[in-house]
Amino acid sequence: MIRQLMTHQLVTPSVLLAVLLGLPPGSTAQPTPDSTPPLLLTDARLVNPATKTVRRGALRIERERIAAVLDEAPTDSLILKGKTLLEGGTNRGSVDSLKQARALFKRATGAAEHQALAHYYAALANYRLNNQFPEDAEDRREPVLEDAIDHLKQATKIDSTMADAWALLTGCYGQMMGMNPMQGMSLGPKSSEAMEKAMTLAPKNPRVWIISGTQDYFTLSMFGGDKEQALEKFKKAARLAEQESVNDPLKPNWGHAEAHAWIGIAHMNAERYDQARTAFEKALDVNPDYGWVKYVLLPKLDKKTG
Repeated sequence: MIRQLMTHQLVTPSVLLAVLLGLPPGSTAQPTPDSTPPLLLTDARLVNPATKTVRRGALRIERERIAAVLDEAPTDSLILKGKTLLEGGTNRGSVDSLKQARALFKRATGAAEHQALAHYYAALANYRLNNQFPEDAEDRREPVLEDAIDHLKQATKIDSTMADAWALLTGCYGQMMGMNPMQGMSLGPKSSEAMEKAMTLAPKNPRVWIISGTQDYFTLSMFGGDKEQALEKFKKAARLAEQESVNDPLKPNWGHAEAHAWIGIAHMNAERYDQARTAFEKALDVNPDYGWVKYVLLPKLDKKTG
């Protein structure tokens, strides 16, 4: 029956409600005196008759009972639009775009499907936002990281096999400890446990290796940090990213250019400037719009090399 209500067909609320409630063909639900006028449905289809849920662009009827039936946006479109804003915001260092992406992902967390992914991306947007704030802006950074951690806890609760969420949780704990080293006693073990889970679940995930590398890079040597070990992890991440094939556009696929950027940072720190430049150029080969490399890292390298 719902197939008869597909693209560009005018239907009255009573007919639509009858279909949603599973009444026999030809039936109508009795309208109330203030029923809404006929609606234009665009690409509507019934996904779950048990919950009377319509997805794929169904227009909402502005009456409480019927609105509740239709009040679901297509989650995949929210996530895809959010990913586009997230990528663009990361490339340009745009706080506004990152906030817009985060808002879409947060909206998507309320839907019935892709909840773990939506929570993950909301956290990733926060993670990127944190990197845009000055290091001493703790009043801005701390709530963003706390929100990211809350979203990742939800993501891993919904899907405990989501390696990307476990790895990003490690990254967020690391950022919190970098901002407040006194939290190391409580967050350090949680960070290590989350990374262990990520590595066990997805040992060939480049994003896991990038975040593991950043932990080694920023941890003090007296506490087990090792910048050369971090470099090897970044190199492994770059190799894995080159081999990775992500067919589902909703799934995480970032990391290839970022791995090369971190390789360059590690070489630059060790004063291997030619190798650093090669790595930065590879990052831009992968992503020519990568603003962090174009406008921050390469100018910094140029300054060091005169």
